[in-house]
Amino acid sequence: MERKLVAALAVFGLLFAACGGTTPAVQASPTVTATASAKPTATESPDAVMARLYEAAKSEGKVAIYSSMNTDDAKKVFPVFEAKFPGVKVEHTRASGEVLTTKVVTEKKAGQDLFDVVESNLFEVGYIIDQGYTQKYIVASAGDYPAEVKDASGAFIAARLNNDIPGINTTKLPAGVTIKTWKDLCNPALSGKIAVEQGDVVVYSALRKILGDAEAQNVLKCIAANKPSLRSGHTDMANLLAAGEFAATMSSNGHRLAQLKYEENKPITWGQTNPIITDVQGMALANKPPHANAGKLLMEWLTSTEGQKAIQSTGRVPANPKVPPKYPDLNNFAPIFYVSLALRADFDKDQAFWNSTLGVK
Repeated sequence: MERKLVAALAVFGLLFAACGGTTPAVQASPTVTATASAKPTATESPDAVMARLYEAAKSEGKVAIYSSMNTDDAKKVFPVFEAKFPGVKVEHTRASGEVLTTKVVTEKKAGQDLFDVVESNLFEVGYIIDQGYTQKYIVASAGDYPAEVKDASGAFIAARLNNDIPGINTTKLPAGVTIKTWKDLCNPALSGKIAVEQGDVVVYSALRKILGDAEAQNVLKCIAANKPSLRSGHTDMANLLAAGEFAATMSSNGHRLAQLKYEENKPITWGQTNPIITDVQGMALANKPPHANAGKLLMEWLTSTEGQKAIQSTGRVPANPKVPPKYPDLNNFAPIFYVSLALRADFDKDQAFWNSTLGVK
């Protein structure tokens, strides 16, 4: 998963912070320097807005989106858009969050305006917003979305969510061991049998809010005492879990665990934590989009019912609660804890403790 951008951005000497949140949460409004709002009129339906934008987008011919959505998911989502809006092709530049953020910063500093829409983890998109590289745009379907997955002024909105939950290989879990809480990962029977994605600082940030500082620190210390295998990349880590490389993970992308369990018949399940840490995948319109109408059209469609169903088909959790996930047992067992922008200022402190405790270099 895309959470290691601090190291990637070091070449710019930039400070970056992660986020945590509460449920219900009040989102902090990011700073957006662009003034355009482009809010649809109150009488326009989402379909009417898309019809209007499509007419204008036809002459633009394409839409450029920088996104951390993986290629397999993109192949299921963007062709549906292209079929609905013939003549508007999606140019999808896929990159993990840290690479994506560095790419945006590099291009913008060089005076290049190459993307229309950016979409990734909220704290990364929040950083891009704070640099003034986006503008406000409120989609017509915004009213269907909870406050935790959008900015009220239109700085961002999410089309998809990631559930961050412990992954379990049921054949490798030691007898008598159960994993229902993060503290369960402290069981000495799991020594040498756990994997941790080394960039998951945001999970610790969330745990500080869920458990309190002292308890979160204690949990991370005892997980570290179990000598976890440090990994890079959630997809690879989940695949190794399914292959029996380890018995459990501290935090995996829920949709990938569900794919392994239900589509590939792997001996996989997940810890039903309370609450469910949920990453918001923020989406924002570029401040100088080369295909402005097409960019708005894509945002409108991704947040429409049809777009949400396309995202649902990938196994990821749609951000609109009116469109249930393909695998309901990913988020129906406990309240949702939405990762928000509220704790960005504590990222340096959280990362320092995370790195020193786990031995991340």
